[in-house]
Amino acid sequence: MSAFSSACFIYPDDGDGSRFDRMFPPLGLELVAASVCDIIPKRYLIDLRFDKDWEELLPRDTDIVALSFLWDMPLPKVLAMIRSIKMRRLDVTVVAGGRFAEAHREALVSAPDEERVDVVFSGPDDGRFRTFVENGSAELVSGVSFFKGGKYRATPVPPHGPIPDFPLPDRSLRRARYGAIRRDGLNLGIYTDAIQSSRGCPFHCAFCTFNKDSQGRQIAYTARSAKSVVDELEQIEAPFVTFVDDLAFHRPDRMEELCEILLERGIRKTYAIETRINMGMRPEVVEKMARAGFRYVTFGIESMHDHVLAFLNKGLNRRTIEKAFARIRHVPMFFVSNFIIGSVGETREQMLQIPAFARELGLDSIMIHPLRCRGPEPLTAKVLATPGYYIDPESKRVYSDELSAKDILELARQIKRDFWTPKQILKSAMKFNRLVKPNLLSIAWHGASWRLRGRPHPWELQEAKVESGRQLPR
Repeated sequence: MSAFSSACFIYPDDGDGSRFDRMFPPLGLELVAASVCDIIPKRYLIDLRFDKDWEELLPRDTDIVALSFLWDMPLPKVLAMIRSIKMRRLDVTVVAGGRFAEAHREALVSAPDEERVDVVFSGPDDGRFRTFVENGSAELVSGVSFFKGGKYRATPVPPHGPIPDFPLPDRSLRRARYGAIRRDGLNLGIYTDAIQSSRGCPFHCAFCTFNKDSQGRQIAYTARSAKSVVDELEQIEAPFVTFVDDLAFHRPDRMEELCEILLERGIRKTYAIETRINMGMRPEVVEKMARAGFRYVTFGIESMHDHVLAFLNKGLNRRTIEKAFARIRHVPMFFVSNFIIGSVGETREQMLQIPAFARELGLDSIMIHPLRCRGPEPLTAKVLATPGYYIDPESKRVYSDELSAKDILELARQIKRDFWTPKQILKSAMKFNRLVKPNLLSIAWHGASWRLRGRPHPWELQEAKVESGRQLPR
């Protein structure tokens, strides 16, 4: 039994973030939708990264709307969105989840009636949305916030449990193809999907806010069975799949088992993962990963200097990084690394050493991030306790008396310019083409079309083509 008969799942567009953010489908919403497939007869998915006219697409018979607010958005913009939904669908129930919704749960459920979220879920769904749908009462669900009797109320938030093998995301609800499509419309011709095979992280990097729940508790690392992951990969049509795990290689033996099943079943795709440099300590597993299709690997090296690594509480040093890369540099993978600049005690000269260090390691690409203190992580207190260091209240970037926030942004640009020499561009492009095998004709076609359109502003949203047969009822 269900208290609702028609559900619409909406993924908002935060208007910022990755230029290639259309690579990632809303897996969380698709999981929530899958959990009620047998009790809500009508289910629809709207993704505002594609659906600019989302208000017109909202089905008339919708009686519950579920929103996923993962990333920071202006609160007035969110409340305006809720108001628009409630104006168009009277008596609709609106629920929300995601990190932003958790952080603003009291404001969202205590807003005036016309822009109020009825229930905010904290943490992963793990069946709680189904519980709410079955009885229609928030009081019977753990880890939710709501407004009742003129007061803000909340039920206790349970700790994250083990990540379940099932259900799988309901990909049948999608109306558009996800891929390496930039916000300005440039399409690289690589169609993509994503999968989550684990969650949580056992490490304690000082800058990270993703390894703790809204109650400040460490999210324990748990993983799905290798077989369930391969079963899901077998159903995915896209040729390029990104693992959205925080730490895809934490259990090398499990990764080896996953690769063996992929090879045994003959599943041929290209996979991207993000992990720590400890992957280099098991080169035999890394070689098997390459044979199974793992070709794009992003590391969180963060720094080449031991004092900065200690400040960031990375739990490794430069020598460990160099030894790990020496063992896997020969493996046919496209290696990328994140670097953080602007840490306490890091000089301009030390930051400018990153390009040479990255080339020595054998990295094919780098990403440079000014240090930010986004929340209550221990790093915030350490920065503010250091004389001459500050945190910009709007951007949350760290700066100092020696280097302003503007200086650090310019240093980030200079580091990237120094790394991307003509030789490096050619080398990385050839390797990417060899390993990932993008459709060069498609890239050329879309690139020419993109230029002829006048190359709109990078953050301008472009209308997406909707696949036939996926139109929503009006």
